[in-house]
Amino acid sequence: MKLYQVDQDVLRFTSRVRSVKEKEDGVYITLESTYFYPEGGGQPSDMGTINGKEVLDVFTEGEEIWHRLASFSGLTLHMPVECIIDQKVREDHSIQHTAQHVLTAVLKDQLGVETVSFHMGKAYATIDTDLEIDEEMRLQAENEVNGLIGKNLPVSTYYRDKYNLGDIPLRKAVQVDSNIRIVQIGDIDWCGCGGTHVKSLKDLRLFKITAVEKYKGGSRIYYVAGERAFRYLYEMEDAIMKLKAELGVNLDELPFRVRQIREERDEYRKAQGALILELAEALAENFEEDTVVIEVEYEDELMKALGNQMMKKGKIAVFYRGDGRIFVFTGERADARELVKPAREAFRFRGGGGKTLQQGFIEVSSEIGPFISSIYEGLLKLEL
Repeated sequence: MKLYQVDQDVLRFTSRVRSVKEKEDGVYITLESTYFYPEGGGQPSDMGTINGKEVLDVFTEGEEIWHRLASFSGLTLHMPVECIIDQKVREDHSIQHTAQHVLTAVLKDQLGVETVSFHMGKAYATIDTDLEIDEEMRLQAENEVNGLIGKNLPVSTYYRDKYNLGDIPLRKAVQVDSNIRIVQIGDIDWCGCGGTHVKSLKDLRLFKITAVEKYKGGSRIYYVAGERAFRYLYEMEDAIMKLKAELGVNLDELPFRVRQIREERDEYRKAQGALILELAEALAENFEEDTVVIEVEYEDELMKALGNQMMKKGKIAVFYRGDGRIFVFTGERADARELVKPAREAFRFRGGGGKTLQQGFIEVSSEIGPFISSIYEGLLKLEL
């Protein structure tokens, strides 16, 4: 039984070094006893210090709990150590993990959606679901979780083995036969879990789903709780205030103004595209040769449009800029892949394309000239 599970409130303790291993990325030690939570179950490890040295990582290997410290820690076998667990990190992880249990329960019981996996990062936590979550479902789940937080349901932990589970309605099957740690939230959720948790849902304070995206046939839900949720709202409020000031509108006008800007942008892009095509058509008329290799100062959009016009006229065009950007248009007259291949093998070219067009970057400026010369030699052989 892990000590952090016996008494989660212990954040400062003394112990002795049991073993030490030095590696390139730090010093790894085990202790005679530890309250540090090791990474597992989607929850990151605790942070803190051992004898003042920062704990970079905590993980299990077999039955041992390893603590990774920075190099030159000065720790030796049997040495007494003072250990301090970062309280803010422990509390934050406990809040996010408990919030996951509540969200999982709501999704299953209210919407018939199963949770497939859980991961907690530094900025947000995520769960993956077996079904897609739409906007209405997102709002319902978020409101339900916040409603349960308001009910201040207790969160308790206790142990059972498979022979005395009785009628405990576990959320999912467990993989062990004894010392099964049950985390119970009021009368809404029972789950076998080894992570750290709050003692009451009031400690979550606030829950917010920040994004939902499609993922492997279901959805990936991003969420924040507790201080993370308040920080998210503060950041959103700050962004909205800046948008209001920048656009000179009130809050209720903001969505309409943003929509108007998007429509104006789309119209601008449409007009710009028409102008670029008109310019490309005009420029193409100036090239009388069937094969053109030339350095230009055009933006990518104009280079592409001009190259397409050249191919329509049955011509080959190689356009390149001083920054290393290159387009090779061959149309049906040649295989652009074979034309570029010798130069690609000889120089540092990053790009790709298909049979009629190759595009990319020449990574080293001094190789632009030799690269183009190689392409030009290939064109000369082609014309022969």
